[in-house]
Amino acid sequence: MARCGAPARGHGGTRDPARRETGMRSRKGSEAGAVLVLVALLLLLLLSFVALGVEAGRWFLVRAELSKTVDAAALAAARNISNPHVDPVSLATELTAENFPPGHLGTPVSGVGSPRFDIQLLSDGRFRVEGHASAIAIFGRWLGLDMIPIASVGVAQKKQVEIMLVLDRSGSMSGTPISDLKRAAGSFLDFFADTQNDDRAGLVSFATSVQVERALGSNFVTPMKAAVDAMSAVGATNAEDAIARAGGPQGFTDQSGVPADRRVRQFLVFFSDGRPTAFRGTFKKRGTTYDAVGCVTGNCGPGEIGNTTVTYGNLGEPDREAWLGIDPRTTGDGNASGSRCGTSGTTRWNIFDARPVPGHGPEDCGIPYRTELASHVCNLASSLALQHAQELKDRGIAIYAIGLGQVNRSFLEQLATDRSRVYYAPTSDQLEALFQEVARQIKLRLVQ
Repeated sequence: MARCGAPARGHGGTRDPARRETGMRSRKGSEAGAVLVLVALLLLLLLSFVALGVEAGRWFLVRAELSKTVDAAALAAARNISNPHVDPVSLATELTAENFPPGHLGTPVSGVGSPRFDIQLLSDGRFRVEGHASAIAIFGRWLGLDMIPIASVGVAQKKQVEIMLVLDRSGSMSGTPISDLKRAAGSFLDFFADTQNDDRAGLVSFATSVQVERALGSNFVTPMKAAVDAMSAVGATNAEDAIARAGGPQGFTDQSGVPADRRVRQFLVFFSDGRPTAFRGTFKKRGTTYDAVGCVTGNCGPGEIGNTTVTYGNLGEPDREAWLGIDPRTTGDGNASGSRCGTSGTTRWNIFDARPVPGHGPEDCGIPYRTELASHVCNLASSLALQHAQELKDRGIAIYAIGLGQVNRSFLEQLATDRSRVYYAPTSDQLEALFQEVARQIKLRLVQ
C-alpha cells in the first residue's frame, strides 16, 4: 500500500510531456519576435543612412552650383573692371540671377533661405562675390532639420599686363602680307584700348636689323598702330636680336624680386613668315671690331640656303642697313697684319669662339661657305633666337607664336611657351582672326 502523499510508483516525479512542448513553443516564439524587432531596427537604420546620403548629395550639389555661380560672377566683373561700356557690379548681379535663380535645385523661392548675393569691389581692385542659399531638407526632417544653410565666396582680380609685339618685316612680307599684318596687329591692339592707362605694351620690328619701334609704356594703342602702319618690308630675318631686344632695357620690366602673387603678367607675341636667316654679333676685320649683323642670302630651308654670307652695319637705321665692305666668307683671325691666313686680312666671327663651325676652330681660315659656313649661320640664327626665348620664359614671360605660310613650325613650337600658344595662318588674310584670338586668350589669362 502506498503511503499518503508519496508519488505513485513508476512515474519518478517527471513533468507532463504536453506542458514541456508548450514551453518550448513559447520560447521559440519569443526568440523569433526578437529577431523581427532587430531586423526592423536595422532596416530603419539602413534607410536613415540612405536618406542621409541622398540628402547630403543634394546639399553638396547646391553648394557646388553656388560656388560656380560666385566664381563666374567674380571673374566676369574682374574682366570688365576697365570696360567703359559695362558696369561690372551690374554684370555680376545679372550673372548670379541667371545662373542661380530663386528655387534653383529646390532652394526656397522666397523668404528665409532663398538665394542672395553680396557683390563688392574691394580697395585693391578685387571683386568679391558672396552667395547664400538653403537646401530644403526632405528626409532630414526625420532628424528635425528643415533647411541646411549653404554659403560660398568667389574672389577675382584683373592683373596688369605687359605685352611686347615682335613683328617680322623682312622682304618676303612685301605686298599683301605686310598690309594684312598691319591690319591684324591693329585689331590686336584695339582689344586693350580700355585698359591702356594701366597696362603697358611695346613694339619691336625685325628684318636684317632690329628696331624698337616703341618702348614698353602705357597709352600705347594709337602710337603703336601708327608705328605698325609705318613699317616697310625689306631685308633678312633677324629673329634672335628682336627677341633679345624685347627683353632688354626698352622691353619687359625685371620682376625677379617681386613676389609671385604681385607680378605683372607678361606676354611676348612673336610673328614671322619664314626661317631665321640672320643674327647680330661682333666681327673683327683688319684689327677693327664691328657690331653688325651676319646673314645668308635667300632662305634657310632645306636646299634653299644661299651661296653667300654677308655682314651689315648701321643697325640703328631700320631698312637702311649698309654693307660694311666686309667679305666674311674669308674667315680667319681678323688681324690687320701678321695674319696666319694671308696679308689681305680676314674676318673673325667672334661668336665662333663659343659656337664654332663643326670641324673647325674659331679662327680657321677660309671655311667653305657654300657647304659649311652658310648652313652654320642658319643654325646660329635659329638657335640664338631659341636661346633668348628660353631666357624670357625662365623669367616667367609667356610667349605666343604666330606663323604665316611656309614658316618653320618646329622653330615656332620650340619658341612658344607650349604648343597651345602656337598659331598658323596659311594665307595672310587669316592673320587678323589669329591675332584677335591671341588677344582674347591673353585677356582671359589676366584674371585670377
